[in-house]
Amino acid sequence: MTANGVRWKRRPDERPAELLEAALNVFAERGYSATRLEDVASAAGVSKGAIYHYFDGKEDLLRQALQRRIESIAEDVDTKLAERGVPASAKLRFVLRELWRHWVRPEWGCVFTLLVGEVGTQLPALFETWAREGPIRGWSLIEKLIEEGKGTGEFRPDVDAKVAGRLIASGLAWQAVLHIHMDLQRYDPCEADRIFDSSVEIFMAGLKHHG
Repeated sequence: MTANGVRWKRRPDERPAELLEAALNVFAERGYSATRLEDVASAAGVSKGAIYHYFDGKEDLLRQALQRRIESIAEDVDTKLAERGVPASAKLRFVLRELWRHWVRPEWGCVFTLLVGEVGTQLPALFETWAREGPIRGWSLIEKLIEEGKGTGEFRPDVDAKVAGRLIASGLAWQAVLHIHMDLQRYDPCEADRIFDSSVEIFMAGLKHHG
């Protein structure tokens, strides 16, 4: 539960995943205010009534679509992190790679614009829920892995894990927005893989012991 009383709602397993995927795509493309439930129904190939069978309305539909996207990422990450014997550094690289893979997807730029634009101003409770379940949750996971590495001696004991986690995640996410989704690569070309690989190498070097 958030400060504004909003939390993700779990729906029956038979809820059509295609409907949620279509909803997020339509919201991202048209914006929240301009999107009609008829548009989502048409994109998903269902009737408008089918939407009301599973959801309370447009805001609830967007909330559940965002939840599905976040949970799909979290499930993939959790499965990998459950493996025993994997060093913290390898886990950290994996998590960052998975986040980057999500951030460079074509639709993420539109979703990001939707979240920091209309959702942030018109639906503050939903924005807070997304912020806590998305970015802040990701920062916390990275912080946890850095602390794990400090405990095993992989990383320096004086590393500020909380700030370091925010720094690398925010830096990569913003590079994805600027370089790929806003297409700044037109003016200053640089391969996306190079941005990720070099950023992570610099970051990991800063975590490790020197000398």
